Amino acid sequence: MLNECDDTDGATTRWRGAPLGDHTTCFRGVTRTVTHPTPTVDHMDTTRGDTNRGDTNQPAREATDDVAFTVVDFETTGLDPSTDRILQVAALVVDADGAVVDSFDTIVKPQNPDEFENSAAHVNGISDEQVLSGMPLKEALERVWSMSRGRWFTAHNARFDIGFLHAESARVGIEDTLETWIDTLALARSIDTEHTRRHSLSALCEHYGIERERAHEALSDARATAELLVHLTREIGLGSPRELPGYFAR
Repeated sequence: MLNECDDTDGATTRWRGAPLGDHTTCFRGVTRTVTHPTPTVDHMDTTRGDTNRGDTNQPAREATDDVAFTVVDFETTGLDPSTDRILQVAALVVDADGAVVDSFDTIVKPQNPDEFENSAAHVNGISDEQVLSGMPLKEALERVWSMSRGRWFTAHNARFDIGFLHAESARVGIEDTLETWIDTLALARSIDTEHTRRHSLSALCEHYGIERERAHEALSDARATAELLVHLTREIGLGSPRELPGYFAR
């Protein structure tokens, strides 16, 4: 990912007014129309009306063994979804025990590739030749959406990836939008209540001993994020990622 969101400012960032120590910062619901089935939270209390805990209009469901996550990472031309473009996509399906059961990654040929420059080429190492021969943007995004249906969309600094996912989908006429997701950056911050760590993906990989083949390469970053998800669930006292939906519903 281009933006790892390192905490050089002492991790004082706030999102929707929620403190970093509140574990609900890791899970968000937004009021958008969803055109595919949304993962529901086991034991969700639908009477609270607390928008920080997901879409409270969704019915509660008993915990099952079909909990799964789609861990996504994008490499982009820059940081602004309104002007920059996705150049590389990776998506991993992770089962309830944290094992990767499906994967997809590709260089992407953006919509109208002549209209912008890859100003982050020095970071992601993606050449113009690779971009021009990449998978068409719409085809790549359709694959990501397909892999995300019925699963928990997960990313490190998820706002960054979701912003690009929504903006690029709109450009190619895909109307799907996310309603719920898990952000490993916010989860890592919530664990670090004393603000003693840095929370970039690189720093967290070093902290937990996660091997990362190459920084700012989508598949490598997605694999690292998937492994990070397992480490974080263990640190908050859960046996496996399958228990995360119930954790956020508390």
